[in-house]
Amino acid sequence: MKKIPVLLFWLLSIGMMAGCSRNSNLWQLYSPDKRVRLDIHSITSGSGSTLNYSVHLEKDGNYIDLTDPSALGIEREDARFVEHLEFIAETYSMDQKEDYLLSTGKQLHCHAVFNGLTLTFRNIDHEEISLVFRAYNDGIAFRYHFPGKKEHYMRITREYTGFNFKPGNFWGHPYDTVSTWTPAYETYYQNAIPVGTEAPQNKNGWAFPILVESQGNWMLVSEAGFNGGYGASHLESLPDGGNYLIRFAEKAESEGYYENTSYSTLPWSTPWRFMVVGNGLNTIVESNLPTHLSAPSRISDPSWIRPGRATWSWWSDSDSPQEYDRLTPFIDFAAAMGWEYSLIDANWNRMTGGNLASLISYAAEKNVGLFVWYNSGGKHNVVTEEPRDLMDSRERRIKEFQRISSLGVKGIKVDFFQSDKQEIIKQYLEILEDAAQYHLLVNFHGCTLPKGWRRTWPNLVTMEAVRGGESYKFDASYPEKAPAHLAIVPYTRNVVGPVDYTPCGFTEHNYPHLTTYGFELALPVLFESGLMHYMDTPEKTMSLPEVVIDFLKALPVVWDESRFIAGYPGREVVIARRYGEKWFIAGINGENRNKELVVDLSITGSSPAQIQLITDGNARGIMEHRTVNVTGGKLNLTMLPYGGFAGEWE
Repeated sequence: MKKIPVLLFWLLSIGMMAGCSRNSNLWQLYSPDKRVRLDIHSITSGSGSTLNYSVHLEKDGNYIDLTDPSALGIEREDARFVEHLEFIAETYSMDQKEDYLLSTGKQLHCHAVFNGLTLTFRNIDHEEISLVFRAYNDGIAFRYHFPGKKEHYMRITREYTGFNFKPGNFWGHPYDTVSTWTPAYETYYQNAIPVGTEAPQNKNGWAFPILVESQGNWMLVSEAGFNGGYGASHLESLPDGGNYLIRFAEKAESEGYYENTSYSTLPWSTPWRFMVVGNGLNTIVESNLPTHLSAPSRISDPSWIRPGRATWSWWSDSDSPQEYDRLTPFIDFAAAMGWEYSLIDANWNRMTGGNLASLISYAAEKNVGLFVWYNSGGKHNVVTEEPRDLMDSRERRIKEFQRISSLGVKGIKVDFFQSDKQEIIKQYLEILEDAAQYHLLVNFHGCTLPKGWRRTWPNLVTMEAVRGGESYKFDASYPEKAPAHLAIVPYTRNVVGPVDYTPCGFTEHNYPHLTTYGFELALPVLFESGLMHYMDTPEKTMSLPEVVIDFLKALPVVWDESRFIAGYPGREVVIARRYGEKWFIAGINGENRNKELVVDLSITGSSPAQIQLITDGNARGIMEHRTVNVTGGKLNLTMLPYGGFAGEWE
């Protein structure tokens, strides 16, 4: 795009002070800081009037096109809102502000500022639809709204929403095929493939979130704002006319039960589709757009919500939940580390040598709380692990929550959802609501992607939806793929919500690591989760150098501030996070080569004279601790192939 003359640019800026402009076929909505512009076009052709949108980002006096015109439209079984749309009204809501607190997250105190625009149209059958747009300083969002009032259910049969990216690099992970265990957002991220690349033939399109780099600018696309009135979605395998189109859950999910379309009475709003945009990766990594777009907290007094760290016996000993004496060492381990919880995984209901009540009593004496595992099915999965058939019925679920809450259980892990259909989305939200009633924290596994629910239900402390550390048990390809994959996750999956990766697997378990100990130690800093499950054994962790043990004892799971420092998806990532007055920093190398990094700590707004670092020695399994002087805010670092580091300062 040609550079705008200075005088013309300032005249245009004066015209944009209201944050919006339009002519007969075009509406423009600007972010409060005028850096982001959203264009909505009404196009008249042989098929009548259709709508599309495009996203633009200001840089050095230019508005750069981040997307080409992208499709808008939706179809109900009784009405089509794609073409022949007659404009009725526009409503602007400018300089909207929201301040809210999270119980867990990359930043607990959140401040949202946006400009809004609602456009209402009438289709050929005189049915109305509103398109609701928002422009934030770090991105855009939109959704469809059906006004009016109708008591009978209506069903969406298709959504024509598209994302038409400019040429560039694309990071995405395939939406998996349907099986006993999938889909669960656990495929590997494809690393810097060209925009327009088709998803693998044996998969069902591309899963959210999608990350795109074009002309040095960045976009991350996902969805948020779910209230049970709509199923979750993903993207078609191949762009149609340049547009990556919305695709609903697969029909075979949840054992074929339930429709893969969505239904509701009116009024009815779909979830938000959003795009985080910025000139740098810091805007992507640090964004809180998913929670900005979610409903305020439904828990009036969240003082009982206690994020924390947990030990986990299942990774090293999958049958351990069935034997009391194999669980107590992990409770002792949590107590010795000062960690808050221990997770009792699948099949604990078959426990011998003791029972849940006696185990809770044992843990309470050591000031350790327990999480217990449940199967989400029900008829919608055939996984046999137990307890099952308790989470799908509200009556049975509430009865179970009453029981375990009275025993002293602090949280639940609910696993094996394997579907994004509307009925399963409802189940997630009902579990969160019912669990909150009994002061139970929640961890979802085998699950959908985070949708911003941690704001609405702060008792949701973490979700899996990632190819996690447990893969060292059963995936021979994982050691080779893990370094680059994990160097993509902080730029993609972890942007949209907490990630239960289960870090710090130092033990060689079935398939040996290629990553170093420094890499493993960095992960609980790089990955944000309100419940951090440490996967390794008491013996292995306690055999680490004392400085490493002390670091893990002190490392929190909630953050007042998070800052992206350096890196590129799939290559390396360095992130710093602050809790109170103390900063923690970590980095990993996703490539099989030595790297020299200059880390600029001034990005944090802090200027330490020294920093305490734990780095790799000259081989896997060796870690070194040193005090490093910082000159001019800059820190020089060397990372081994597939290596990493962690550090702290005040």
